[in-house]
Amino acid sequence: MWNALYKKLLSGFVLRLEQGDDILKTLREFANAQKLHASFFEGIGSLYKAVLGHYDFRDTKTYKYETFDEDLEVLTLSGNVVAMNRQALPHAHITLGRRDFSVIGGHLEEGSLANMVEVHMSKLPGKLSKARDEDVGLNLLQLPRKF
Repeated sequence: MWNALYKKLLSGFVLRLEQGDDILKTLREFANAQKLHASFFEGIGSLYKAVLGHYDFRDTKTYKYETFDEDLEVLTLSGNVVAMNRQALPHAHITLGRRDFSVIGGHLEEGSLANMVEVHMSKLPGKLSKARDEDVGLNLLQLPRKF
């Protein structure tokens, strides 16, 4: 059970994640409950724990993760939620400000915990899905047309 509050709008939802809410887990559970399988989101707020990853495209095709246990200001939070195996799959990137005004950022992973975070989730019409791309090593959007 999560503590997040929300309000439905014409374009989607606004959520307020409370102290201790896991950002990605809460977004996934909320999206599943609301049947959101095509949405983009953005947010602001503060975390007291951030698990950030950086993907190695060249060698290992894996993420390297680092955990930051400190109060961090959310400067930008952006991502999408699409379906994978009939479940909502949030994918987020974040930029965080430290107390000394330095900045860190990367791929946001589960285990990143809110002091308080406000998120606008825009609902798109239709559905989007992801599937594993073995060449890249990531779950990528499945789109029907080339540009």
